Amino acid sequence: MIIGVPKEIKNNENRVAIIPEKAGMLSEQNHNILIESNAGTGAGYPDKDYVNSGCTIISNVEEIYKNAELLTKVKEPLKSEYKYLNKKSILFTFLHLSANKNLAINLLKSETTSIAYEAVTKNGKTFPLLKPMSEIAGKLAPQIAANFLQKQYGGPGLLIGGTSNVKPLNISIIGAGIVGYNAAIISTGMGANVTIFDIDNNKLLNIKNYDKKIETKFSSKENLVKYLPSSQIIINGVYIPGSQTPKIIDESIQKLIKKDSLIIDVAIDQGGGVENLNATSHDKPIIKLNNFYGYAVPNIPGIVPRTASQALNEATHKYIELIANHGFESCLISNKEIFNAVNTYKGKLTSKPISESLDLNYNSLYKIIKWNYYEYHERSNQNTGR
Repeated sequence: MIIGVPKEIKNNENRVAIIPEKAGMLSEQNHNILIESNAGTGAGYPDKDYVNSGCTIISNVEEIYKNAELLTKVKEPLKSEYKYLNKKSILFTFLHLSANKNLAINLLKSETTSIAYEAVTKNGKTFPLLKPMSEIAGKLAPQIAANFLQKQYGGPGLLIGGTSNVKPLNISIIGAGIVGYNAAIISTGMGANVTIFDIDNNKLLNIKNYDKKIETKFSSKENLVKYLPSSQIIINGVYIPGSQTPKIIDESIQKLIKKDSLIIDVAIDQGGGVENLNATSHDKPIIKLNNFYGYAVPNIPGIVPRTASQALNEATHKYIELIANHGFESCLISNKEIFNAVNTYKGKLTSKPISESLDLNYNSLYKIIKWNYYEYHERSNQNTGR
């Protein structure tokens, strides 16, 4: 199979979809890997590493889109890349379509078949491709907060852990999933007073068992109104598969937040959970909203591109290898994880949650391909709207 890897062009996005080690494994299986020149440079992988792994370096990105049967990226195609989308290539990347109607429409117009990293599920419960990036984003969030609270970065000049005679800061974390769990671990390690909110008591218990000093609260508006006003740092890590993040921190709560507090919205790539806070970038990561500051960079792991690229590749390689060795259509039959992650198929939107978020027509993938084998998939996925 011809596998294409374009260079990421999102602001300060230096991750690469396939690292030389994994590219070499695919080359050894007689797959042709097309790497755009300097695609891996930002993550510490020069072109020569790819050449030594059996890849072909391509300087013109249009050639990669035109010739690749499987197109692997890290982040979603940007507007300047829409013109390259085509029905020949299977696109495999993070998409987050529920917050990006323009991209969804262009995928449909071009009849591109797309598989979303974030929609790959294992046993219908875990997200193996989303997990490593969520882990990194969760660990980075308190570090980012620590930097921007420093005076030299325009902050109020506060130290998260305080000192022996100065109280530590209060950090509130909304969502006790992978992002929240890791943010809580790092925040506690920095010496902060940490409170975490979720609607899943099992997740809260898991965190409490890890560190009894972490306060756990049910995520209700009443509790958010009670505890967020005393927090200098608020981290939102709520993720609802396939749907836009609800505006948990609405204007009524924002009016209560402490002056010069910092809100980090890790969920911004799904639309974000902070009302009126739009996506920012690594070049201009923070904006002032009312009496607080907001950080809403959608590609947080991009600031540690080598670690993030390695972690992502450890998760994605299995699926890239499956598709390359057996073909996409065959994988639809044999692999439920890939089947569930198809967002668009030959001009049809195949995710019900995304169709509802974007008000676009939904088409059952099972009905489109008309394979009896998928009666099982259709029944087992009724609750998730596939």
